[in-house]
Amino acid sequence: MIYNFDTDDQEAATAALLVYAIYRSRDKKRYKVSPEMWGQIERFTKASAKRAESLPRFMDSMMPRLCCPSINPKWMEVGIKGAMLATQNSAGGTEFMELPSEDRREFLTSVLNDADHCATLNKLYKETQWVILLVRERLEREKPVESQFAKTIEEETL
Repeated sequence: MIYNFDTDDQEAATAALLVYAIYRSRDKKRYKVSPEMWGQIERFTKASAKRAESLPRFMDSMMPRLCCPSINPKWMEVGIKGAMLATQNSAGGTEFMELPSEDRREFLTSVLNDADHCATLNKLYKETQWVILLVRERLEREKPVESQFAKTIEEETL
């Protein structure tokens, strides 16, 4: 697993991380979840990657399409900074989620510096469906953890 995506392909993980960070940072009031949303995101990803000459240019093109005014550092975290939370998945296996413990924020600068821009853009353009599936799979794995955090926060406020 690279960047908490279910792949050992560095370029695919980097591509998925960019789409994930932009998707998570979107203005949820302007770009709402809908039945055709993932089809739109696939088209936006392919169109943005087709004309981009670098990953920052891909981001500049993709962000307005997903109504993302700015990427939230919370969704750019890639390093292991804190404790790990073990959860049971539906197949009976154990999955781990990172729980950040430091106040230091991470940005995508190191990921972008280390990335092969051409190969990552190629993944975004030619293997769009795969990249989107990696993002969707990670979002699905995060749902139980997020609901558990919401319950904990709600109990603390009572």
